[in-house]
Amino acid sequence: MKTVLMTGLTGTLGPKVAAQFTLRGWRVLEWNHHIVSPQDEQQSTQFWREHTIDAVCHMALGDENWAAWLATRCKEQGIPFLFVSTAMVFDSEIDGPYGIFQERNAREAYGQYKIQCEDAIWNINPDAMIARIGWQIHDETTGNNMLAHLEQQHLEQGVINASEAWFPATSHMDDTAIAFLQLIERNEPGLYHLDSNATERWSFYQLVCALREHYNTGWKVVSNEDYKHDQRLVDERIALPPLSHRFE
Repeated sequence: MKTVLMTGLTGTLGPKVAAQFTLRGWRVLEWNHHIVSPQDEQQSTQFWREHTIDAVCHMALGDENWAAWLATRCKEQGIPFLFVSTAMVFDSEIDGPYGIFQERNAREAYGQYKIQCEDAIWNINPDAMIARIGWQIHDETTGNNMLAHLEQQHLEQGVINASEAWFPATSHMDDTAIAFLQLIERNEPGLYHLDSNATERWSFYQLVCALREHYNTGWKVVSNEDYKHDQRLVDERIALPPLSHRFE
């Protein structure tokens, strides 16, 4: 049985990714940075040497030094390394859809942080894989999840204001998790864009209405054009199921 080391399993997406790997026959090993500090070189090295690791999926928030450290270990052992980045590396000043060769222009701290991690990884390990993703959706209304965010907004405001001029990069977590599994099992180095809205181009308003109908939430949804941005990520090499596959 192969072992995949995963970070970020205390987050929202991480457990869904771990579940898909387990179904495929992988053993999932967690690196909990609250227990093993990435800033402690001796502790990190000891943890790494205690286990036989066949691949790494790095999903946790952590500085570029941790990402580079993991990328280095994977290069040394010749095993797959997947880092999860974000559509936020692109600022709305320039509209998408964004291909993998689009210049990154993030202005917000989160996007800039992910750019720093991407660069640190590429400088160390050109055989790495980086997957950029958008806002994630899942049936559970908890955690960092679009459905949970919308539910909370409606609870607080009694209405959801949704732009018809914003075309978000977004996918269902289970589809994203399967894509991560496929990337690691194929182990083809490179940069990937994973977006279920790449081809259908649903507006945020259209998506919110579809979620309302699918989950029978009863939300009051009001359309506007307050935010205008095509955030979609495109990549002809890998296609996630479109949003209509999940939310007709």
